[in-house]
Amino acid sequence: SLGIAGSAAAQATWPTKTVRIIVASTPGSSPDTLARMLAKELEPIFGQSVIVENKAGAGGVLGIETLAKSDPDGHTIGIGHDGTMAINTVAYKSLPYSPTKDFAEIAPMAVNEFVLMASAKSGLRTVNDFIAHMKSKGGSATYASAGVGTPNHVFMELLLGRIGAKATHVPYRGGAAAVNDIGGGHVEVMLAGLAPALPMINSGNAVAIAVSQAERSKLLPNVPTLAESIPGFALETWFGLFAPAGTPAGVVDRIGNEVRGILGRANFAEQLNKQGMLVKTGSGDTLAKMVRDDIARYVELAKTVKLDAN
Repeated sequence: SLGIAGSAAAQATWPTKTVRIIVASTPGSSPDTLARMLAKELEPIFGQSVIVENKAGAGGVLGIETLAKSDPDGHTIGIGHDGTMAINTVAYKSLPYSPTKDFAEIAPMAVNEFVLMASAKSGLRTVNDFIAHMKSKGGSATYASAGVGTPNHVFMELLLGRIGAKATHVPYRGGAAAVNDIGGGHVEVMLAGLAPALPMINSGNAVAIAVSQAERSKLLPNVPTLAESIPGFALETWFGLFAPAGTPAGVVDRIGNEVRGILGRANFAEQLNKQGMLVKTGSGDTLAKMVRDDIARYVELAKTVKLDAN
């Protein structure tokens, strides 16, 4: 009972200072957008400043390691996703954090929509164009990603594996830089997060070939899903909120309850949709299960698809 009383006391006085949300990617990325929207809503609730700290690099390893090693006092939380919490366990021979042991799971928050985009200069317009081009180039066709081991790298390898083609991977430090180079015609294709891709598609510098999730996107209603051409092929990436392991349970619960409340607001969900994200939340246990299930899935996939970063 002493532990519970201590936790209740911690919850009653928390937060006593600025709360940091660590994002393991660059400003303007989907997790960064989600974190900034959340910070704005949490500030008045917590009565303290809530700031977003970007720690990009090494496929998210840098930021997530920072989160794992932060004080578990509830003043540092962070956004993790299937890339940082599952793919990285396969992509890197040794990770400086354990996705299953070093964190207190707060809540799943959203899924990110992806679009298969091509440079307008490439002449590719349809999924069939893409398949034919990738197969004809014998591995010399290029695709961009936000970095080695990131979801858009792994998703593209899965797609190439499914269509029986190879291509040359061009990794960038973040999705925004990669999308810019697609628009500039320096790289041919990319499976990009919808939010950073939309301006490039709307400007006509890039073409939206297909979306990767099972259903068409509200933001690109005329763009087919990959599954319409490749039956059963669907991919999406999730975002969850984590605290360092050892953060008081009462604090973790309170943050989780507030975050689920914010995600449950219709206007917040609508704002998120405009950024190519869909609300998908639940308990900390739900998030822990998502992490474990995804790790098992990527360990299995790594036997057939090259996922390693080393």
